[in-house]
Amino acid sequence: MSSYRHRRRGIATPLVLLLAASLCGCSAVGPDYVQPDLGAPQQWSAAQEPPSPAPGLAQNRWWQAFGDPLLDRLIDEADRGSLDLAQAQARVRQARAAWLTADAARLPNVNASASVNRSDSSNNTAAAALASNKGPTSVYLAGFDASWEIDVFGGLRRAEESARASLEASTANLDATRLSLRGELARNYIELRASQAQLDIVRANTESQRQTVDVTRERYRLGLTSYLDVSQAEAQRAATEANIPVLTAAIAQSIHRLGILVGREPAALKAELSTSAPLPADTGLSAVGLPAELLARRPDLRAAERNLAAASADIGVATANLYPKFDLTLGLGLQSNQASRFAEQSSRYWSIVPGLALPVFNGGRTQAQIASRQAIFDEALARYRAAYHSALEDVENALTNYYAERLRQVALAEAVNANLQAVSLARDRYRRGLTTFLDVLTAEGALFNAQRNLSQSQANLLTDLVALHKALGGGWRSAADPQADNTGPGSLASGLQAYPAR
Repeated sequence: MSSYRHRRRGIATPLVLLLAASLCGCSAVGPDYVQPDLGAPQQWSAAQEPPSPAPGLAQNRWWQAFGDPLLDRLIDEADRGSLDLAQAQARVRQARAAWLTADAARLPNVNASASVNRSDSSNNTAAAALASNKGPTSVYLAGFDASWEIDVFGGLRRAEESARASLEASTANLDATRLSLRGELARNYIELRASQAQLDIVRANTESQRQTVDVTRERYRLGLTSYLDVSQAEAQRAATEANIPVLTAAIAQSIHRLGILVGREPAALKAELSTSAPLPADTGLSAVGLPAELLARRPDLRAAERNLAAASADIGVATANLYPKFDLTLGLGLQSNQASRFAEQSSRYWSIVPGLALPVFNGGRTQAQIASRQAIFDEALARYRAAYHSALEDVENALTNYYAERLRQVALAEAVNANLQAVSLARDRYRRGLTTFLDVLTAEGALFNAQRNLSQSQANLLTDLVALHKALGGGWRSAADPQADNTGPGSLASGLQAYPAR
């Protein structure tokens, strides 16, 4: 028994020494990543309100501010059924599996095996002639084999760090896909209602112009005017009515697009959306926050920053190839040529094989790999900066468009009111024979254009609000936020909490 304890101490001592060497606190080679400072501006140049944080836009369901229950339901359905989201969620699961693989590489690899070998050698050999016992023999074997690469210089830790950052980037891309989906669905829904409003305007003007045709025909019958007035009135009515097929097709296309966005066939929403309904409510502009908040609120910027962190860790992975690699192989089990003695102490065996691989010469391949990873990091850094500048531009443009459209809408509303009065006066004067029919045609055409422009401006203002929500990051929150809207399948919150890093 004392010899067995001595053997166990002989196994444990090298293991303890190698484990202590692996956990000695050596820092991982390669650069330690620090998020770069991008120098955010203090305020938006296009904003017309004082700069302030934007708690309102941090709400998960920003589209509910439009006050349209059908839009709310469509976005909820898209969150569940979108095929674009399904693809992004699958990419998150792939990234999570890659991270788990990299994390597992830092742990020992243990295998259990068992075998029975029954064999008989030839008697007509020199070895057989010297053997004391001839005939079939059996060898019984059962044990464990373990191998472990000891991460002294941190190459495996850097690989796990890179895989984790890639998982976080993939999850941020999932959030970006969700934000883009919601924004596109809201925009298409607004376009649908705008086309329906335009169609209502066309039909109303067509009917009004048809009444004008009746007036000109009656005046022609009474000999008060020439047939030219009738022809001009008919021509204007027909030109207005020609817009109906175009708008009908636009409505159908919007319905088809909405069907695809929620993950169904194109015509699935036709019965539900074909009935005309008002545009969503214009609730005005909420506080837009500060430019520096974009780095935490926009998922595409989070993805670019996490990709940068992964590229930094990859430099360390390549740098670790310049240093020695240590590994340990361990065997432990039972081996006997007799089944009755298999469990005895004398049948036990063990082996421990520490290994060392020292790079000597590879023609500069490792240095070239490090230079390549550094160049990839520099590219990722430039991409991150470019993405931030583009995000600033998105917000500035959305703000500029919103304020300009708001002013345009006020002027268009005044134009519609003035043209309504002009049409009324022109028709009255024409009936009384005080003016030519050209004044009526001009007034009706101007009213029609003003009404269509005002309707389109109302839709544009809502679309600008959607674009601003997207530019500001929508309702996306950090994965650490307990109220984050990213806790579904494939999310970072579920992935990292289910598999904590070692």
